[in-house]
Amino acid sequence: MKRVSVLTALFALSASQALAQQSLSGTAPPPDAAHDAERVVVMDGTFRPSAYFPNRGAGYFTIRNDDSADHLLKGISSPLCENVVAHHTNQQQTEGANDLFTHLALPHDSTMIFPRSGYHMMCMGIRQMPAVGSKVPFTFDILNGGSITVSFTVTGPDELTHD
Repeated sequence: MKRVSVLTALFALSASQALAQQSLSGTAPPPDAAHDAERVVVMDGTFRPSAYFPNRGAGYFTIRNDDSADHLLKGISSPLCENVVAHHTNQQQTEGANDLFTHLALPHDSTMIFPRSGYHMMCMGIRQMPAVGSKVPFTFDILNGGSITVSFTVTGPDELTHD
C-alpha cells in the first residue's frame, strides 16, 4: 500500500515539475483545433441572389470568437460558389477588399457583423440559383482551428431601387 502512495507522490511531483518547467520556458501545449472551432461561432446567415447578376449572390452573417485567444479566418467556401469574395456596396472594389475573408483577424471575445449595408460576402460563379427558403452550406476555415460549416437561408433577390 505504501508503494502505491510513494509512486503516486512521485508521479504528482514529476507532473508538477513538468508544468513548472513549461511555464518558465513560456511554451504552452498546442491548441486543440476542435476546441478552437467550437469557440468560433457563425450565426444568422442569409443568402440573397443578386437582382443584377444571375450568377452571383450575397451572404450576410455574424461571426463571434468566444475564445480567449485571437484567431484568423483564412477562407470561406461553398459548393454553390466558384469563389467567395468580400464586397461593400458603397465602396470601390479593390483586390485587397476582395480578399478580406482570406486573412480576417478574429479578436478574442469579439463579435463581427457582416450586414447588407456594410462588408459582406459575394458568392461568384453560381451555376444554378437555389430556391428561396432552401439552405446553402458555407464553410469557414479557421487557421489552426479547423473549419465550421453552417447553413445560410436563401431569401428573395435584392430589390431594384431607384433613388
